[in-house]
Amino acid sequence: MTQRAINYATALYELTPGKETVDQLRTLFEEAAPLAEVLADPMIPLAKKHQIIDDIAREAGFPANIKNFLKYLCDHRDTALLLNIVDAYDSLWEEKHNIIHAELLCAKSPEESEVEKTMDFLHREYPGKDIQTSLQVQEDLLGGILIRVGHTEYDRSYEGRLRQLERKLTVR
Repeated sequence: MTQRAINYATALYELTPGKETVDQLRTLFEEAAPLAEVLADPMIPLAKKHQIIDDIAREAGFPANIKNFLKYLCDHRDTALLLNIVDAYDSLWEEKHNIIHAELLCAKSPEESEVEKTMDFLHREYPGKDIQTSLQVQEDLLGGILIRVGHTEYDRSYEGRLRQLERKLTVR
C-alpha cells in the first residue's frame, strides 16, 4: 500500500462516515474490471469519464461526495489506486473503531477450551479491542496454535515450543 493510497483513504474517511458506501464502491470496481481500465485510459476524454462517473453514481445511489472523489481521482490519474485506497480505508476504519483481526493457524480444528484460552490471551494483549478471528487449518503444524495479529506472530505451536526449548538448552 502506498502513502498516496493511505492519504486518499484518510480523505475518504473524512468524507464518508459509513463503511457501507465504500464497501459498495469496492464491489463495483472488483466486479467491473473494465470500468477501472476505462477511467484510467488516457485516450478517453476527461468529460466522458466524468459522465461515466455521473451515470454510475446515479445508478448505484452514491452520494455527491463519493462521485466527486471519483472525479478527483480521474482528474489526477489515480483511479488505478482505487482498490488500494479502499483497503487503506478499511484499515483506517478498523483502527478508529478499535477492531483487530487475529488469524489462528492450527493443525486441526481446536477444542473450545483452547479457543477460549487463546481469546483470553488476545484480550490481555489487546485490551479494549474488538477482536475478530479467522481460523485456518494448517496440517504441517504438529499441534498447538500459531496466532497472527497484523505483523505480530505468537507461536504457541508445538514446533515453536520445541524451538524455544532448543534455544534454552543450547545457550547454556
